[in-house]
Amino acid sequence: MTNTQNSQAAASAYQRAAASVPPSRAVVLLYDRVLVLLQRAGQDIEARRMDTALDAVLKAAAILRGLSHIIDFQKGGALAERLYTMYTRNILAVLDSFRKPDAPERYRRLSEGLAELRDAWAGIAGLPTRAQESASRGGHAAQPVEAVLAKRSAAGRR
Repeated sequence: MTNTQNSQAAASAYQRAAASVPPSRAVVLLYDRVLVLLQRAGQDIEARRMDTALDAVLKAAAILRGLSHIIDFQKGGALAERLYTMYTRNILAVLDSFRKPDAPERYRRLSEGLAELRDAWAGIAGLPTRAQESASRGGHAAQPVEAVLAKRSAAGRR
């Protein structure tokens, strides 16, 4: 898949998510997906599964690229420019980190920064931060919002 196709797929995924949930919640879902993909990439690299690691890295970069393409520069002004720059730097860092000897650690550090942005969006969307989710589980790792929503949806169907 080319970069253009990846960008189009990521933007399309955002649009589909935004059609079924409020846009700010869709952004949180996409950040959660990026965080899961970066964690998976680090684990796959440590296990020497380079093909699956590369797939996770490319998907994470595509999602970030899609998020960068939906920024409203007319409404966002200087903040939109800073957000776009942040996405661009993170995309480059995600791609550049692959095959580095310390790639899993790089992905962990990138995830920490992206998790802060995810939590900022969660606040806007009225969703819990990762720390709040962890605390509600007695300190256990937070699950991606997409998993929590799926469980809630399944419980509601019973």
